[in-house]
Amino acid sequence: MNIRPGGPYHFCLKSIITLLIFVLLAGLLLAPPVRALGAYTVVIIPFENLSSRPEYNWIGESFAEGLAELLDKPGLVAIQSDERNVAYKQEGFPPTAILTRATMIKLAERAGASLVVMGTYRISGEGRESTITVSAKTVNIVEGRLVGREFSRGSALLELQRLQGELAYDILYQSNPALPFSRDQIISQAVQVPIGAFENYIKGTVTLDHDARVSFFEHAIKETADKTKTIYAAAAFELARLKYESGEYKEALELFEKLDQKATRYDEAQFYIAISLDMTGETGKALDVLQKLAQTLPLYEVYNNIGVLFIKKKQYEEALKHLKPAADAAPRDTDVMVNLGYAYYLAKDFANAESVLKKEIDRRPSDGEAQYLLSKALAAKGDSAGANAAADQAKKLLPAYAQWETKGMPAISRMKTAFSKANYYRYRRDQDGRLGPPSGSLAQKTQPDELLQSARDAFSAGRDEEAMSTLVKMLEIAPQSYEAHLLAGRIHERRGDLDRAITALKAALFWNPKLVSAHVLLGRISVLRNDCAGAQVSATKALQLDANDQDAQALRRLVDEKCKSAN
Repeated sequence: MNIRPGGPYHFCLKSIITLLIFVLLAGLLLAPPVRALGAYTVVIIPFENLSSRPEYNWIGESFAEGLAELLDKPGLVAIQSDERNVAYKQEGFPPTAILTRATMIKLAERAGASLVVMGTYRISGEGRESTITVSAKTVNIVEGRLVGREFSRGSALLELQRLQGELAYDILYQSNPALPFSRDQIISQAVQVPIGAFENYIKGTVTLDHDARVSFFEHAIKETADKTKTIYAAAAFELARLKYESGEYKEALELFEKLDQKATRYDEAQFYIAISLDMTGETGKALDVLQKLAQTLPLYEVYNNIGVLFIKKKQYEEALKHLKPAADAAPRDTDVMVNLGYAYYLAKDFANAESVLKKEIDRRPSDGEAQYLLSKALAAKGDSAGANAAADQAKKLLPAYAQWETKGMPAISRMKTAFSKANYYRYRRDQDGRLGPPSGSLAQKTQPDELLQSARDAFSAGRDEEAMSTLVKMLEIAPQSYEAHLLAGRIHERRGDLDRAITALKAALFWNPKLVSAHVLLGRISVLRNDCAGAQVSATKALQLDANDQDAQALRRLVDEKCKSAN
């Protein structure tokens, strides 16, 4: 299939290379001996097609996809294509963006990479006689130098995957001569998938037309099965996701379930499997999948969906156990907050239902379902005036209001059918055991680190408004940062806004349950509110985590003094 010139994978790297050349030459002359990659992270930019033959533009993405798989080895983390695309989206770059040097660095920093692989290729000849010539280099963007030598080689186009294996081995070896893999092992991995299947898969990933994508992935899966008797996991996942997004849940299930735990996107597949099971009436199985997934992927969308499924099973206390941490982690997510209010309502905890729903309606007063639910919670409490006011709003906003009044309120819990890819990849990166503290110049601060330090400085200087403004920016980039949530809690506590302080501290503990300082501050707030039970729980948890922590010990003494005097 033809891919137009200037499309998503037709990148102009000439200007990048020109801009870098003097820095790179200096780096080569002055650079120290090459080190092992250690905790380095690498992103591969799709290679540029120099042959003016757009039908071969797919090859540029094939290098990015293939190298990402081959370079992901112990000691080196390769950013996969899907995660790279998240970085594009976060930076606001369209798929057709021309990558300048500054853009490349920005994307690499956004993705947490320190190394960038870039390259070009030319195609000559026709059909099976076609040949390819490749030039590629790896740049350490932190140190401003080339890593190893430039790779320049050619082969028959049918040997594309072998060529990618040779390039991957050179990158790995030049960066780490103690590499525990042979050239043959890397090449063997590169050619596992038949070349025709690989081509179809890559074309499926770069094509926008839905039906064409389905056809490419189906052909990739079939050829792999016919020739190797194995499942092409990457193609199966992409086809399954297309089926899922089209509402073909049964077909999606059959494909997702072909992936084993070794598949790169196994966890992501489990999330979609659970939704598909629920959509096909298998709520119990869906719940089992999500509860298992929560142990390895504790995203708030997973917790939200577990809560929703428990609501379906009328187990409201269990629903609350999962919706509360989801709300702590995502207090601005409308679906989560409405679900929490709904669970409180069904559990006949009308006071908490009112509290949650009023806060959510303050943020989003146009939510007719929330207004309706609030009216029922207030009516159950005996607040007729409040119930009537909420009902009046629901009448204006909810087209089905009259039907609900006559036939009863339907189930209104809200499933998350997708999750934040940015949060997902950040969490995986945080959990990757290969990523210890980088050495040398790689210990430079990334943008979130700089924002956090700026917020800390403003907080220390008493500039709370500036600190909060900075934290808001940071949490848009790194919502999983427990340090940012903790600092926000401290700011709110200093301002006397204890409700917001509690919300922020709970978010910090969602991402890091072992954060002693958050438990301590929650305990102090509980003391201020004369909540002895809550203070005791916080003090106990803090001391269980670190019996020698002076702040935790001080909290214990404060709790003992205040609560004894209260009794």
